[in-house]
Amino acid sequence: MQSSSLISSSAAALLCALLPSAATAHHSFAAVFQMDKVTEIEGRVTEVHWVNPHITIDVAASNGESWVVEAGPVNLLTRMGIEKSMIETGSTIKVRGNPGRRDAHLLWVSNILLANGTELLAAPGAQAHWGNKTVGDATNFFVAGNLKLPDGSARSFFRVWSPLISAFPRPRGLAKLTAEGQRAQARYETGKQVVGDCDVPGMPYAMMSPYPMEIVDQGKQLTIRGEAYDLTRTVYLQAPAGSRASALQGTSVGRFSGDELVIETSGIDYHSYGDLGPAESKESHVVERFKLSADGTKLDYEITITDPVMLAEPWLWGGSFVYREGAEIKPWSCGADRG
Repeated sequence: MQSSSLISSSAAALLCALLPSAATAHHSFAAVFQMDKVTEIEGRVTEVHWVNPHITIDVAASNGESWVVEAGPVNLLTRMGIEKSMIETGSTIKVRGNPGRRDAHLLWVSNILLANGTELLAAPGAQAHWGNKTVGDATNFFVAGNLKLPDGSARSFFRVWSPLISAFPRPRGLAKLTAEGQRAQARYETGKQVVGDCDVPGMPYAMMSPYPMEIVDQGKQLTIRGEAYDLTRTVYLQAPAGSRASALQGTSVGRFSGDELVIETSGIDYHSYGDLGPAESKESHVVERFKLSADGTKLDYEITITDPVMLAEPWLWGGSFVYREGAEIKPWSCGADRG
């Protein structure tokens, strides 16, 4: 095993930004991996687990050490052109990435050199390290490109929408907590994973994802489908009669106001606003605003959260989505081998 020098702070920051904890994984990368260090290993592939939300590759190094090499979700790598069949069990590979903080034989991968000389750029933002024969194009995660609607297509909210990694929904600044919020935060500062890998997050955490989502018109209600965790939300266009039990996604009531779709959600029964907090109470109230651009190719997205128990003041989140021809919501099928 060889260890390289520290990677630049800008590269580390980029990797942290591109590997968010929200809806791509249920642990904080900065908490689990040393994002300011890079390690290289070489060994034989003993098993490949091609699953969401974390692909893992078991590697037996020549010195007898066993490593677990972790990558992003299947839905990320396959969109970059990387398939399970490229990483053959029994083959010898080189791997470059960030070592674990507590597990000395855990590695978050950025580059994989295959036996045939092909280098897999296995994380968005990764640069070629061993050569120029590479696979792993993440361009579409960064660049919107020339956006336009199909010929003859009218402006509409009801499409599949794709976020860019640089602008997918996430908090705009840190939450300001009440005294109760500060006490509740202690639960998340142990560094332990508090959400199961395949648990569907509650609102608004469930919308914090770099994967496509779709707004579907179903007459008296809307459905919001999110790729991550096969999310399905119901949005009523008229408040349902009677009281409703609290739930992960709460009860959402929407209305159209010109070029905006406004959705208010309450009755949320979820423990936190993220994998490492802050804690969320059942008094949480979420207002989402989707604003359609003049040319119909973009949705600006803003979230305002009020929680009198945990938050000292409203907390703003936001991001944007773009229309891409051919974009689709792929199955997530968490925990199932997709190879």
